[in-house]
Amino acid sequence: MIAQAQSRFHLALIAAACLLGGSCTLPVGLEPVSGVAGDITFQGNWPDSLTAAALIVLDELDLKAPAEHLITYSDPVLAGATASAYFVQLPPGQYFLVAAGLTVEPALFAARIDSFLAAPQAPIVIIDDDLITLATPVVVRDREVAILNRVVRF
Repeated sequence: MIAQAQSRFHLALIAAACLLGGSCTLPVGLEPVSGVAGDITFQGNWPDSLTAAALIVLDELDLKAPAEHLITYSDPVLAGATASAYFVQLPPGQYFLVAAGLTVEPALFAARIDSFLAAPQAPIVIIDDDLITLATPVVVRDREVAILNRVVRF
């Protein structure tokens, strides 16, 4: 009976050691990310033609054809909002962030983005008016989030 109790104790000790040893590994899915984050503030009255706005990320500053250089965009902010926080995950590199208005519903834009970008006229309108900020590239470094607050005046 004592031998049986010792055997159970040893098995419990081995099981506990295995559990503890297995839980001491480093997490693999929680690596730091790179990107741009901040607040976007809207001042004035939204134009009736806009349904939403977003910060679009371009690889080149071409305001005549922004759709051709579009990398990604932030979550859209519905018309009438006065402010919103944003985050865009990006690989390290140099980018231009431009405030753009959407002339179609955000869900429709997301669902048909490829066809919209292939069309001669994409349903986005540049609403940024600060040319200095527009022309200044944002540098995203590895495992860092650049903070950039923006103001859009209508």
